[in-house]
Amino acid sequence: GGESLDLAATIGSCNLVEDSTVFVSASLLGGGKKRKKKTYTKPKKIKHKKKKVKLSVLKFYKVDGADKVTRLRKDCPHEICGPGVFMAMHFNRYYCGKCHLTYLIKKGDD
Repeated sequence: GGESLDLAATIGSCNLVEDSTVFVSASLLGGGKKRKKKTYTKPKKIKHKKKKVKLSVLKFYKVDGADKVTRLRKDCPHEICGPGVFMAMHFNRYYCGKCHLTYLIKKGDD
């Protein structure tokens, strides 16, 4: 049989012998309530997927009939970037993705 102890009792007053087995179970005070499941009002935002363009380097250079290579995009003039870093062409600006340099394009000026 087993016997449950009150808070004031000690192990020495329980008549334990050398190879006794003691089972301990502590009671918890209170305990948290089960959380309600959230109801969301808006649907999840769809993240932007990067479009992989095959052979996209062909947009940066043009080779004419005399085997002369010309650059189609503008190089970034900033000292961090230098030649080899192209600026992105938007409808109203040139933009460098490395140093964030931006040039606005005015109407009638190319």
